[in-house]
Amino acid sequence: MTEALLFPVAPPRALAPGDVPGPLSAAAVQRFHDDGFLVVPEPCEPAELDAIRSILRGLFARQAGRDQGNQLDMLSLDRRDGDSVQPQIVKPSLYAPALLRTPHFHRVQAMARQLLGAEAQFLFDHSILKPAGKVAATPWHQDEAHGDDPHFRHEQISFWMPLQDVAEANGCMRYVPGSHRGPLLPHRSPGDDPRIHALECLPGSFDESAAVSRPTPAGGCVLHAGRTLHSALPNRTDADRLAYVLVFRSLPVPRRESVQFTWLSAKRTASLERARRWRSHGGVVVLMARWLRRTLSSDFRALAFKLRLRWRRWRAPRAPAAGAP
Repeated sequence: MTEALLFPVAPPRALAPGDVPGPLSAAAVQRFHDDGFLVVPEPCEPAELDAIRSILRGLFARQAGRDQGNQLDMLSLDRRDGDSVQPQIVKPSLYAPALLRTPHFHRVQAMARQLLGAEAQFLFDHSILKPAGKVAATPWHQDEAHGDDPHFRHEQISFWMPLQDVAEANGCMRYVPGSHRGPLLPHRSPGDDPRIHALECLPGSFDESAAVSRPTPAGGCVLHAGRTLHSALPNRTDADRLAYVLVFRSLPVPRRESVQFTWLSAKRTASLERARRWRSHGGVVVLMARWLRRTLSSDFRALAFKLRLRWRRWRAPRAPAAGAP
């Protein structure tokens, strides 16, 4: 293990009277802060789980969002006539708003506010499918590596819910305990191929032998912080493995040092090209309408932070894209 990842033991965290109450016990909150992840096994009701599963399968079947770059294959060249390895829908709630009106969403929102504070904000959702017979692991990465703000960072939590029981055989999650207290590691495209959507930590940047698997029942939830190192095992079974993820974050705080997400500026994926084409054919108006709707639904302090962030991004010097002169 590298010196940077010799993680200190987290001090006990006493829940102060001002902390936001929620569904998690004090012991569960402490485990999350110690490890950077937590399994919450209490499942959704069967009818609710069936409804979410049906919505997501329908979105995958009709390729919702593909033309906008929001449905893609994480681990292949993402060609329409290609053989999908690990399909993903980013922001499925754009195409099925009912996903954000479920009891599951409100349970997760309560946990997010308990862990991040009352001002925790819903960021986005996504769904990942590991098809039967496609033996591909999700690479080791940190979710913060998908950020794009060099000056501010958010505390972020992803709430990963399997739509069927998951174990090591069909692609459960794996974590490195305590890694959320380490640095944001350098990332790259898998195999250093910028045409692949996913990210992976650079080989040798952490000690994978410290990883643990976390099987989770259908409708349960495993949550992890934005810097927690995680991956998912391959699906070696004859049934698909489907998961739904809700992501919440805190208000932004300044970074101690600016970060350049060079691994993102180097991307040359088919989904990015589809998104550019869609925006140039009128999609930018749709994006502006979505941003305005989200902004108007924010409280005043959150809105002030958003405007400040956009001002900082506009003023910041732009790094040339990879391959530019």
